[in-house]
Amino acid sequence: MSTVLKRFSLVGVAVALLATGCATGPAKAGSAAIVGGQAINLETVQGRTITVLKKEPAAQQMQDQGKLDQVSRLVLADEITHKIADYAAQRENITVDGTKVYDAIQEKGGPEAAAKQSEQDASTIERRTRDVLVMGELAKRNLSTLEVVIDFFQSKDPKEAKEKAAEVAADASKMSRFIQEAPRTTGGQQASATNQRVRVTENPSLVHTTLWGVKPGTVVAFPADEQQSSWMVALVKERNKVSPVPGEDDLSERIDPRLLAAFGLRIAQFLAADLDIEVNPRYGVWDPTDATVVGNAGERAGFVGVTAAKNKS
Repeated sequence: MSTVLKRFSLVGVAVALLATGCATGPAKAGSAAIVGGQAINLETVQGRTITVLKKEPAAQQMQDQGKLDQVSRLVLADEITHKIADYAAQRENITVDGTKVYDAIQEKGGPEAAAKQSEQDASTIERRTRDVLVMGELAKRNLSTLEVVIDFFQSKDPKEAKEKAAEVAADASKMSRFIQEAPRTTGGQQASATNQRVRVTENPSLVHTTLWGVKPGTVVAFPADEQQSSWMVALVKERNKVSPVPGEDDLSERIDPRLLAAFGLRIAQFLAADLDIEVNPRYGVWDPTDATVVGNAGERAGFVGVTAAKNKS
């Protein structure tokens, strides 16, 4: 990992991958979303939203402020990530011992306590806990052995970063020019590189970013720090399985379980990358950068797009 990339560590450790948004026109009649051809029923999302409103004072306050759509998006995002986690578990032949699910919930005081201050309730917390354990297992299998090769550059302006990422997606040859034009660091180093090999173990701040959730041939743009003072645009060129460095064998046991699940969600997104996710416009659109539902495309936290060459192949 280059000094430049370490210095410009991508996003600080943010764990809330599920965020929060209602217009018209169903993706399919009666569906809140379609994931890989499987429908998430409107009734399911509406019913869960009502349950959250009844149990969470904060959600009730949001409703009073006319922000009911945000609660609904939060619930729908959970339904979509469940589909992703379930698909990834099937692909990787991961099964979760029911005893582990039970124990994890009991450690938090039981179903109601475990579901408190979240979009979950006593009837959904078991499923969510199972999904988290699936993501944890995906993370353990990839944490010290996954490497991506990227071309990247930095930008101070989020609008510029997203626009240039879209340009690269349309014409990958533009990446080299953007790399050459990238601003330098305060130390005079070029804040860009080609064929950069990236591993989580060498730069832990990358652990929850979308770099790990996309296929080669994908362009991504997202904040390069928690303050969003700098953005990274990266073209993912390769995705390799490498040997772990000595001493990394038990790394998964030493990392925060929430971060482990965050990384595992990105692995699940990669495994489910071919699943089309279509959100009913009344809720908004899917945002793969933050694995959530937002009101419209302009609210997405970053950019994710497959290059034109990959689209043609």
